[in-house]
Amino acid sequence: MTVVSTKKAPQRSKRLRKKLFQDEFATFGFELECEFKSDLSEETISEFVDSFFIDAINAEGLVFGGGLSSKRLSGFIGSAKRYGSTTEADKAKLHAWLVAQPQVAKVELSEIIDANYYA
Repeated sequence: MTVVSTKKAPQRSKRLRKKLFQDEFATFGFELECEFKSDLSEETISEFVDSFFIDAINAEGLVFGGGLSSKRLSGFIGSAKRYGSTTEADKAKLHAWLVAQPQVAKVELSEIIDANYYA
C-alpha cells in the first residue's frame, strides 16, 4: 500500500511570498559555461570581458554573477529588473553573441531555472 501525502503547501501572505521570491515574485535565470580558445593572452580575455558586459549583458538589461579564469567564464545570468526574469529570447541572443566571438571555443547555457531555489 502506498501512502500519499495530503499535506498542502503553506498559505503565505503576499508580503511573505514577495520576501521569499515565491509564486508571482519568483525570478528566473540560467547558468553560463563559456570556454576560451587555448592561445589567448590576458589582454585579449580582458577585452572580451569588457565587451561581454557592455554589449551582451548591460545592453540587454541582464546581470551576471560568476567567475573568470584564463580558460573559462562561468556564472549565472539574471534580469537586472527587480522581480524580473530572463526569457528564452534573452538566452538565444546571448548564445548568438557568444558563438560569434572569435575568443570563444565552446558555450553551454542551462535551462531557465528559479534563481533563488534552483528548481
